[in-house]
Amino acid sequence: MIHIQWLELKPFDGGVLTQPPATLEMPVGSTVAQALKAIGLSDSQIAALLNQRAVAVYGLYATENTVLHTGDRLEILDDLKFDPMESRRRRAQHKVVTKRQKELAKYERRSRKQGKTAPKS
Repeated sequence: MIHIQWLELKPFDGGVLTQPPATLEMPVGSTVAQALKAIGLSDSQIAALLNQRAVAVYGLYATENTVLHTGDRLEILDDLKFDPMESRRRRAQHKVVTKRQKELAKYERRSRKQGKTAPKS
């Protein structure tokens, strides 16, 4: 028999572990699908989780045939609220815009300073 830990992150947890992982005893050679079944999930719930890539072993996405070993931590993840790639694009675009704004402000300060020190005729 092997002992694994499992945990489920809920949407209201904010991605933070609020409870210690539960321990599950499984036969040697058990797969992720078998462990999810032992936890009490139905076949349709298991299929939905695996299709959404919402199951991981120590943070690495797992398939239904991933074999578990003693000490593994099976993680049932919550749904993503946003696309990570889209979020990265937005941050990169914001960084570019902010950099341009800073350069423009620096140019304007320099222009104003030069305007004040110019000799009067």
